[in-house]
Amino acid sequence: MIRMLLRVLGHRYAGPARRTVALMTTTAAAEGLSCALLVPVLRALFGGAPADAWPWLGAFGAAVAVYAVLRYTSDQAGMRVGTSMLRGMYHRLGEHLARLPLGWYDTGRVGEVSVMASRGLLQAMSIIAHLLAPFVSALVTPLTIVAVMFTVDWRTGLAALAAAPVVAAVQRAPAPPTAAAAAAPHERAKEAAAPGVE
Repeated sequence: MIRMLLRVLGHRYAGPARRTVALMTTTAAAEGLSCALLVPVLRALFGGAPADAWPWLGAFGAAVAVYAVLRYTSDQAGMRVGTSMLRGMYHRLGEHLARLPLGWYDTGRVGEVSVMASRGLLQAMSIIAHLLAPFVSALVTPLTIVAVMFTVDWRTGLAALAAAPVVAAVQRAPAPPTAAAAAAPHERAKEAAAPGVE
């Protein structure tokens, strides 16, 4: 979907969007590294020499600080790119609608354009502004944790890797009802915007 948006909006938005995705990916990797550093911290704390945990605690604190800065920066970048793309999409939509013949604007199409120009575009652009970072994080953070686990103990990493399909299946289970529930308000708004259509 992001590829389609960039194709519609042109090359002007491709660079900033790709940089934002790269920043979000780096942020998710930093989050995974922070979580994975808890393993040596806890191992040292509960081992025979708790004082050995101090270097790991320092590394964990530094990783969390880096993650916090990256997260703030990537969230701001996502909002900027999303609003910039929304502005561009409104301009492109306006230019396209101005070229259409007047006969194209019947009652049903006016309702469809109204819904698309209000809720439709806002929902499409909110993907980059609000939903892209959690999506990237859901993919990259667990992979980073598994990679770090492999370096600490290959058996733990293998167990985490084996559990990944189960976790993915559990997360995908509620997706169809959620998608249907999300589509229902869109249909109602379309009908409300075009009351003359049976």
